[in-house]
Amino acid sequence: MGSEVFGVHAIRSEEIAATALLCSTLRKAEQYAEDLSTDPGVLGAAITKYVLDQQGHRTAVALFVSGRRQAVPWISDDRAVLANGWPPNRAVK
Repeated sequence: MGSEVFGVHAIRSEEIAATALLCSTLRKAEQYAEDLSTDPGVLGAAITKYVLDQQGHRTAVALFVSGRRQAVPWISDDRAVLANGWPPNRAVK
């Protein structure tokens, strides 16, 4: 089985940014995400667990808003359907 790594992503009003940091432990990722979620212009910080050498394996594990951990919503693996419905399509006006 591959090693686990944890990616931290900034969430802004118009985008979910690329991975800001990869951490070898969940605790390090949580510390960074907690701090990142308080930065100006950042709505929250999400943590995703990846398993090395396993194609397509990723799991949302934590979400921080204003320095506080939140419940993580379920997201479809194909990223097309969110737990609360379809994501908005920016191409449709």
